[in-house]
Amino acid sequence: MPTLTYTATGFRGTAGSALSGRHSLDVTWSELVWAAISVGRAGMRQILQFGVYSVFEIVYRTALMYANLQETASGYLTRSDAYNALDPSEKGAVSYFLGLTVSKLFAERCLQVPWLLHLDVYRAQIGAVLRPGRSKPDLVGQDCNGNWVIVESKGRTNGFDEDALAKAKAQSRRVRTISGSSPTLRLGVQTYFESSQLRLAIDDPEREEDGPLLDLPITAEMIRHEYYQPFRAWLDRGDHVERVAVGNRIYVVRSEPVLDLAVGLAEERYQGASTAVGADAKKPIQRAAPDQFVGKDGILVRLGSGWSSEMMRREPEHRLR
Repeated sequence: MPTLTYTATGFRGTAGSALSGRHSLDVTWSELVWAAISVGRAGMRQILQFGVYSVFEIVYRTALMYANLQETASGYLTRSDAYNALDPSEKGAVSYFLGLTVSKLFAERCLQVPWLLHLDVYRAQIGAVLRPGRSKPDLVGQDCNGNWVIVESKGRTNGFDEDALAKAKAQSRRVRTISGSSPTLRLGVQTYFESSQLRLAIDDPEREEDGPLLDLPITAEMIRHEYYQPFRAWLDRGDHVERVAVGNRIYVVRSEPVLDLAVGLAEERYQGASTAVGADAKKPIQRAAPDQFVGKDGILVRLGSGWSSEMMRREPEHRLR
């Protein structure tokens, strides 16, 4: 089980000791994949208009995690040789994606924020607010109590960049209100590698930024609609779809055998389950998975033995099942 180290600063005293100073989180590969495929960005929503290509997006994001991260013998996350072989522009793209992924994982695990989407997802609805040249944060979301959260995420291939975190903090302060309410958290986040280990720095700045601020007309209904749409498309387009019982909840799950991956959605969140699941799969099955994560958002990720610690400590090309 890999370990992720984070450093939290700027949180109010009432936030608790876990949000002050340096700490470690024991994570699983299924949780990392969950974060990678569920943190919403504009590209995924634009791809959805082409139907089956939304499926490729989930596969692509999972493959990015598999190819570019590795678990060390001591249990930390590090860069793979495949990552190190990328050119600088490719490393920049991957490090940004890893930043979004780890920001999402931290947000749910430590802040009870399971819904997090890229602000550009809503450009059609709020384009007049997002004027060209105006600085804006990456992500907007809600916690389990309906409170709004703003996150600006930065990713770095090498060590901690103080200027990058300062810019992230400033961008997170650009939003004044969402649906008329002030965000309870405005986070500046930076993901980086220290001594080749993946680390996370988070700051919760208290004050708003000087100058023009954004008032975003985003609603909870908009968040839920956009968030679950790609997973419904994933299930609608699949051949290996079944109903799976996990605890006292039923999930509609689609498998992708090549990646040793299965992704599901809580049945009550999925519309049209009867059309996707064959008649022979009406009764939920119970099947153990070597590595399984269920998010507070109702999304299930199951990974097979190809994602075991033994395998993930090898370079990607040597992970044979």
